[in-house]
Amino acid sequence: MMKQHLVLIHGWGVNRHIFDDFRRRLPEHWHSFAPNLLGHGDEPCVGDFTVARAAERIASQIAPQSVVLGWSLGGLVALHLAAHYADKVRGLILCSSFAKLLAEPDYPAGLTQSALHKMIPLFEQDYRKFMRQFLELQLLHSPYRDEILHNVLPDVAKWGAPQALRGALAAVEQADFRAQLGQIRQPSLLIYGGKDAITPPCMGDYLQQHLPHAQIHKIDKAAHAPFLSHADEVVAIVQNWIE
Repeated sequence: MMKQHLVLIHGWGVNRHIFDDFRRRLPEHWHSFAPNLLGHGDEPCVGDFTVARAAERIASQIAPQSVVLGWSLGGLVALHLAAHYADKVRGLILCSSFAKLLAEPDYPAGLTQSALHKMIPLFEQDYRKFMRQFLELQLLHSPYRDEILHNVLPDVAKWGAPQALRGALAAVEQADFRAQLGQIRQPSLLIYGGKDAITPPCMGDYLQQHLPHAQIHKIDKAAHAPFLSHADEVVAIVQNWIE
């Protein structure tokens, strides 16, 4: 049986431990690797956070021909990996991600404004408390909410607010990957929550229309973190797509 290498890239404001519960559910013969982005968890960031620098760091850590799953900000990093380190990426999975976060006249799929700025002072004030509240919102429709929080919150919260909290959000808001989508030759899987207000499913529709080899799955009752709230369903979608 072929050993699959699955790289999991987390989003803004958290660290690699956000995937701890999800990784436990993956097939035993898969090798999964969840790195920290620069300035998140215990991964330092000297200088400004940029998507390109984050991708370069992860490219140095992963095996060739990996399948790369990027969540939210991690999806931008995954897109950069697929475009600029093509030998490292056999397949691309974007979960609740985007080519561009904020709307433009020619990009109505974006947000008119982002609520993420309001989270910065809260995370800096009491990271564990407000990260718990954020995760509870993502798990409203999960019967396993308490179990999932028990599995991921302690290790997500133990590092406190990420060093790159402000810099990474600035990078998110400045990023515009639309012009490069046509360069992505790898097959792509898009996973979105129907109740996601941070990266609504229309962002996935845009990616499906502009990535050459993409298919999309929408999970009606999921919010911004389907891999947490609907982990078994996401594992089944990913396993079916990969194998």
